[in-house]
Amino acid sequence: MKTIIHEIGAIDNQGIKHPVSFKAGLNVVTGKSSTGKSALIEIFDYCFGSDENTIPKGVITNSAVIYYVALAVNEQNMVIARDPDFASKAFFRRVETFNTAELDRDYFKASYFRPLGEFKKHLRDFFLDIDDVDESLAARANRRFKQKAPTPSIRSFTSFMLQHQNLVANKHALFYRFDEKEKRDQAIEHTKIFLGLVDQKFFHLSQEKERLSGETRRLERQKETNKRTSDSYKQKVAPVLSQLYALMGFKDDPLSLDKVLRHTQDAKDQLDVIIVSEKIDHNSDAMTQRYEQLKLARNKKTGELRKLQRQAASINKHVQEEERFVDKVKQLSSPKHVHISTTVCPFCHTEKDNLRQSAEKLQKAITKVSGNLTQARPMKAKFESSLIEVQRSTEIVSRALTELNQQIMEIEQVNKQLTEQKSLYESIIMQKARLFALLDTLNMANDAELEKEIKDLKKQLKNIADALNEYDVKKNLEHASFKVNEYMAEIGSHFEFEASYKPINLNFSFETFDLYHLTPEKEKIYLRSMGSGANWLYCHIALFLALHKYFAELGEKCAIPSVLFLDQPTQVYFPNFNRDNSATFEEQKAQETEQRKSLNVGHIDEDIKAVENLFSRLSTYCNDLELDIGFSPQIIVTDHADDLKLSNGVPFESLVNGNRWRTRGLIHPIQV
Repeated sequence: MKTIIHEIGAIDNQGIKHPVSFKAGLNVVTGKSSTGKSALIEIFDYCFGSDENTIPKGVITNSAVIYYVALAVNEQNMVIARDPDFASKAFFRRVETFNTAELDRDYFKASYFRPLGEFKKHLRDFFLDIDDVDESLAARANRRFKQKAPTPSIRSFTSFMLQHQNLVANKHALFYRFDEKEKRDQAIEHTKIFLGLVDQKFFHLSQEKERLSGETRRLERQKETNKRTSDSYKQKVAPVLSQLYALMGFKDDPLSLDKVLRHTQDAKDQLDVIIVSEKIDHNSDAMTQRYEQLKLARNKKTGELRKLQRQAASINKHVQEEERFVDKVKQLSSPKHVHISTTVCPFCHTEKDNLRQSAEKLQKAITKVSGNLTQARPMKAKFESSLIEVQRSTEIVSRALTELNQQIMEIEQVNKQLTEQKSLYESIIMQKARLFALLDTLNMANDAELEKEIKDLKKQLKNIADALNEYDVKKNLEHASFKVNEYMAEIGSHFEFEASYKPINLNFSFETFDLYHLTPEKEKIYLRSMGSGANWLYCHIALFLALHKYFAELGEKCAIPSVLFLDQPTQVYFPNFNRDNSATFEEQKAQETEQRKSLNVGHIDEDIKAVENLFSRLSTYCNDLELDIGFSPQIIVTDHADDLKLSNGVPFESLVNGNRWRTRGLIHPIQV
């Protein structure tokens, strides 16, 4: 998202404004220690909705009553601010055109302050138009109070915008706020939204896909249940229909079972015509024949049942024998010693040991047999499995036998009623009613409507799947990573990495947010395993420049603001400059040179060249990108370095643009 910071500043307790102005492209704020350079990144972070005020304690915090940032988002100008005495609120005010002269203590009226949470949501709307990022409503239902998943926050943007002094050359961390796992995971999860790869429609489609999939599964389960119910009732129709035909005395079936089951309603209409008192054949022996058939079928089923019962008894016996066998084997032990006296011939007194040898052989045989018995594979499990199968078959036969008995009893009941001079037609009507009740149940289990619903749902699901496939998030994230890696290769080639990392081959993934150097042998060397602070710095710089180049090329599709803060990037070259109190940078360099001579360490000129190259690359990057796409990310560097000679010919003074703090600070004059 094209974003420009016009001004960052503070208003002190005397109502005096202390502004720092910025322009598009590269900006440098240079100065000595304790002037408030690093406070700029913290002021921006605080005004951009941070819950915590991390502005360094000292002159600034003792004097300031308002911190503010004036910026433009897609040419919409606004001022955001914080009052440290009211940390739970933040200031937001839109303006047609930014005019720094209008900003004074009275400008920050209480009516423009709103609760911090509301402020962050309102500011987010300038970058994102999204309200619901749940892909699964089932996951939402399992959360406490059915809360929505956290929506993207402007706070996630800061991970891509801010490189603090303790982060810009850190080998253990790349992104601001990623030390908190929840914030890290949210930023990674929301990246596909930030890059414009998905929108609100994507999440609504995902939710609808889950809902329709669940509904389809429910209907398919219902269809399966209906099928089982229908099959069960179909099995009951045949005997009831046969009984009805037998009562009517029909020799042949006027309407086959297949036709009755295929068109139940039509069958009912035809049976209404067929099953009438006038068509009863009182001379037919159909009932008697059916009675005899049922009795034969019952005898056969009874035989099957008895056979299964005998099998079950036999298996149970084997199981019991197996258990006794195992118990006896456990008790069996072979003799450890054999005591046999030597036999002596009573005549010649010759000793014989044949008996002892035979006893030893017997001991070995007993040991072998007992060992084999203890190692014998038990059969109990197989017997038990067979028993279960027999029991299941027994249940099926028993149910069939019960049904046959019921049909036989019905015929006997009809015969009894006839002997008691009751109407045969009355029994027929009752049987017909039973048949129609079963046929009505089959109609209720009819899946025609269900099939239509399932078909319609699957059609909707296909349309949703096609719509979601157009987003192709995974492929687009891979493409984004490829582009960033391509840019890092070009940017990194201009930095002096150690020889073992040349040519630098940095790889970054938007799915994991890991960064590593890939060697020609395909070995991954992660940042934490690289030596030298310069390598760590260049990795950070190369990655964030590549990211912002990719963001800039996405234009309005990308929600991430096109602003990058780099705080003290040259500290790896000038670690002692943290105690920089000199009136000029040249004076500080001279002190550094003398100190290095006394310690017999590297010459400062080499480090100055590396620093000049760093700033030259930053300046060239901004200029080239603006030529290519019409604008570049705004880069704000706060550092001690000054009076540098850039290789691209851009005067360093034009980058400083009056923001040199050697004789003053953010809250000036400097108090010493």
